[in-house]
Amino acid sequence: MTIDLFFALIRDALWGSTEDIPLELPKQETGILFSIAEQQSVCGLVIEALIHNNIKMSQQWVFKAISLLEQIKQQNKIINEGVVKLDRLMNEAGINYTIVKGQVLASYYPNSLLRQPGDVDYYCGNSVFDRALKVIKEQWGVTPERDGAEKHYHFNYNGVTFEGHFKLVELYGRKRNECFKDLIDCDISTEVDIDGHPIKTLSPTIHVLYVFLHLYNHLLKLGIGLRQFCDLAVMLHCCKGQINIDVMNEYLHALGMEKAYRACGCILVDYIGLKEVELGYTLTNTDRRYGKRVLNVVMFRGNMGHYNKLSGFNGWMHKVETTGIKLSHFVKFVLLAPGYSCGWLWHEFRRNL
Repeated sequence: MTIDLFFALIRDALWGSTEDIPLELPKQETGILFSIAEQQSVCGLVIEALIHNNIKMSQQWVFKAISLLEQIKQQNKIINEGVVKLDRLMNEAGINYTIVKGQVLASYYPNSLLRQPGDVDYYCGNSVFDRALKVIKEQWGVTPERDGAEKHYHFNYNGVTFEGHFKLVELYGRKRNECFKDLIDCDISTEVDIDGHPIKTLSPTIHVLYVFLHLYNHLLKLGIGLRQFCDLAVMLHCCKGQINIDVMNEYLHALGMEKAYRACGCILVDYIGLKEVELGYTLTNTDRRYGKRVLNVVMFRGNMGHYNKLSGFNGWMHKVETTGIKLSHFVKFVLLAPGYSCGWLWHEFRRNL
């Protein structure tokens, strides 16, 4: 089946696994495979595995694969340059900040240029956030704008979209928000190498926690792609000696997110190929039952929930449809994190009044 081959290629690209991969792909199956990879934002990984295993495809798909892979690599290089420029700008201005997700997570991949890139996310504390916006506006000649988001401003510079966060994640509860804010404010940052330049980011333990919370937030809303699960898997693997599993589990418990983490962890272990010991939990049959629900949403809704929608992205029909999707996800996953889920639903209800 195409879906089994899809996951086999993902595992091969991430871990170099010995998989039962066919030597040749029919044209129709190749098209289905590329469509799945596009929806899940993992084209770079799938194409790399196809090339690595010397799988025969029709000439049409060979040309498309090579072209798409080159586009992904070039886009990563452009965004890496944007990260380095931002870092220099902030350091020269004496502004304390950290880069999160994105290119930092790409640095943990076997080949950082294969991860399909997105925005550049950075975080500044409230005390310096306005000054950071001022420096960006004065030095780069752009005006950061706050749209419907409640956590960040965005702007574009040299073809790269940046999101400046004054709040990393909304946990829909005063105690949960205060708990996570304390973690960020007290965090001892670390550095990763991006294009030979040391870039400051969150410590591995806190960063893994944040990557999961961000992933789960989007899953609950409209859906999330497999790329974010690959991000979490490679970070757990590459930083296993630096992540304090006991501390991470303690915080997950304090936030009421342990069950949600274990359900999502089933995808990391059973489909992506992460070792269970690196996840930090022993998975149960109940975890796997919920994990299949998570996987069904991931594969159907695709990256950021952009796929299999009937009403487009604007208008009242779109609003009705997305409301139905959110209610459906709430029912599916409420027992994984009851406090978080109920807080989120109430927040969505008030925002859309």
